[in-house]
Amino acid sequence: MSTLVTDKDIEGALAILSDETGAAVRASHDFMTELSKSVLAKLKSECNEKTASAKEDWARCQPMYTDHLKKVQHFAEESYRWRQRYAAASAKIELYRTLSANNRRLDRL
Repeated sequence: MSTLVTDKDIEGALAILSDETGAAVRASHDFMTELSKSVLAKLKSECNEKTASAKEDWARCQPMYTDHLKKVQHFAEESYRWRQRYAAASAKIELYRTLSANNRRLDRL
């Protein structure tokens, strides 16, 4: 084949594509993002401000909300890291397929 992509590379790529960890991380990120609405609503209900915008501003400044956003960020970073891994693995497999097809074509000449 080619030194651009080895059999070991393909085995690693297939292992990544079959690993369900990325799906779990993405689901966690989606859940935490949705949970943001509930955290914000809970904090707004605890606020003594009169207007909705003042309540929202107050809630967004609370440590509970900023801590929650840090967790969302963590899961987002993990989710994107896994997406990058999947994209890289898919690219290796596509390169392998292209090289294999080209080699078969050359063998027929």
